[in-house]
Amino acid sequence: MVIKLTTIIKSTIRQCMNNKNTTNKFNIDYNLHMSDVKYNNGFRKEGLDTLKARYKFTTQEFIQAKYPKKEWANMEVKISRLINRPIDAKGYFGASQLAGDLSEFIKDKIDPKIKNGDSEVAPSFFLGNAAYIDVVGGVFKNGQIRTFEKKEIKKCAVPIRYNGCQGIITRTPSSNGLIRIFRPKNYIYTGADGRFGICQDKKTKVIYIGYLVPNSNGNYDIEDRSWSTGIANEKNLADDISLLWSSRIEGELYPDFWDY
Repeated sequence: MVIKLTTIIKSTIRQCMNNKNTTNKFNIDYNLHMSDVKYNNGFRKEGLDTLKARYKFTTQEFIQAKYPKKEWANMEVKISRLINRPIDAKGYFGASQLAGDLSEFIKDKIDPKIKNGDSEVAPSFFLGNAAYIDVVGGVFKNGQIRTFEKKEIKKCAVPIRYNGCQGIITRTPSSNGLIRIFRPKNYIYTGADGRFGICQDKKTKVIYIGYLVPNSNGNYDIEDRSWSTGIANEKNLADDISLLWSSRIEGELYPDFWDY
């Protein structure tokens, strides 16, 4: 009877541990997928810093242009508290109002010659948070990637769900300037099989971007497929190569000034 009870207790503890592990994994996965919601409920300070550098104005100049003189000191404190508030702080004060006021200020007060044809800055530009990824290389017409030297690497703003990713900029005529986003890996990621992806040849160390086709011997063909039609060209970028690592393309975008 004692042995049977002990067995039941151990089984119960084991089940509880399994449930806990499952719950923890769910929480991690849920937070990862919901990160764009979690981090898009405040004021985007880097957006303000970008425009201040672009249009050469200070926070004080904005305050004096938009608010009555008797409110200047108070508004300076309010704005400082708002833009320096921790990301995970509960709630936020006046972010929408400040975003609207800044949008109007740039539209009405910044000389058109300074804006030089820039598009209008909507209030939404200042709201939420962006992730910043490193653009680590460029892809050319042979489907091969040249990795950038440290001084060539630029950061680009992307949706928060791409946090932890890297980018490759396209240097071919059909899509020059397009940035393709991927998650760096140090192993062969089978989630990239049968999809457009990025990979490195184990033997030559050449990095390719193309359509990854697995072969029965464990090697890969890298097909040169049309991004618009999916039709493969007759000649592959590489045939039956052993990979060091691979990753799939998660997304793509054409950045403009505001993203760098």
